[in-house]
Amino acid sequence: MESSMVEMEHIVQKLEQTLGTSLGLKTLNAQEAAWLKESMTASQRHGNRIGHHNVEEALGSIFRGERETSRKERTQAGAYEYEALNEVWIPVNPQDPVRVIVADRNVLTESEIGLITLLLSSIHETSPGIVSKSSVKVEDERRAQQLGAWLKERLQAGELLAELPDELLLRSSLTEEMVPFLLINESEHAPTPSYKALQRLLKSYFDGDIILVPLLDKEWIILANQELLDGITTDDKEDSPAEGDQDLLSLFCMGLYELVSTEWVGDFHISAIPAVNALHALPQTVGMLRETMTIGRTFQVKEHIHLSTGLHLERLVYSIPEHQRNQFLREYAAGHTDLFEDSETLSTLESFFELDCNVSETAKHLYIHRNTLLYRLDKIKQETGLDVRSFSDAVLVKITLLLYKVTKRK
Repeated sequence: MESSMVEMEHIVQKLEQTLGTSLGLKTLNAQEAAWLKESMTASQRHGNRIGHHNVEEALGSIFRGERETSRKERTQAGAYEYEALNEVWIPVNPQDPVRVIVADRNVLTESEIGLITLLLSSIHETSPGIVSKSSVKVEDERRAQQLGAWLKERLQAGELLAELPDELLLRSSLTEEMVPFLLINESEHAPTPSYKALQRLLKSYFDGDIILVPLLDKEWIILANQELLDGITTDDKEDSPAEGDQDLLSLFCMGLYELVSTEWVGDFHISAIPAVNALHALPQTVGMLRETMTIGRTFQVKEHIHLSTGLHLERLVYSIPEHQRNQFLREYAAGHTDLFEDSETLSTLESFFELDCNVSETAKHLYIHRNTLLYRLDKIKQETGLDVRSFSDAVLVKITLLLYKVTKRK
């Protein structure tokens, strides 16, 4: 927006040099803009036009030095006299009349006004940078909807490895290294954020341009250049001992979730995978994000952020056919599955596994005495015959717990 403003100021300077008169560029306040819109509507209704002037006539009269002096000879087509300030206004963009080229009331001739109007019209046809901010946003949304429709068609057809066709307008904005996110709002009664509002919020968080693509109702894909995350995660590294891409991506998603859930009421969930080549197999990327979301919500019921890099074992268990899951539970957990229905036992095991089977750290995390934790682990051993402080038994209990979760939720 700033670049288009600078470009228009340069155009006004060139017009001043050509016409030999003083011009200005002005942003109207709400009252002035309302008056201008009303005047433009009235002008269109009464058919006031400068159509009898073509480009050659306008240029010819100016460079011959011919200047009309009678206000009656000027139809003021394309220009509007604001008598309160003794000014003439020429809208920079008639579709969004907020900025105008301004001159003293009796300075410009009809030919000069015609020249400026024709020049502005030509600029809007050939220079997208001068298009209004609202028009740009509408175009962004249209392009995103086009990509979203293409993705849905490919996913429904099972064409996960399809490459982006050249006719997709957003193709030029995608790169070979982008980090994808899936954002879902599952609230039934909360209002859905508008595309423009969500895009504006995401751009402020990523501190740069992102690609926001609407899919299903209340489901969006976000694509961000890797460089935008690198800038944010570099700051996080200084304040946090986080290790690896998973921790950095997790930190970033936590901030994103807090921002979105604070801005809008709703039950939001985010899934993310490491950077992908957004120009190739983008439908497969969407499929992976959805699968990560499903697996994460199956095994991590209380979580709102789901990363593919932290769900390797869960993904493997999820891929096991249902009859084999049930067979395993019958053979290795017969009579013990009710143990996982006890909330205290469940939270103890989950914390114990998350903290690498470290007794001291688990006790601190659960805010209980170390001996209390040992008592709980001994109780599990007595009921199952498996000691989770032993590696082989811990693996078996972990797999059994995961199988129980996915089977219970079917």
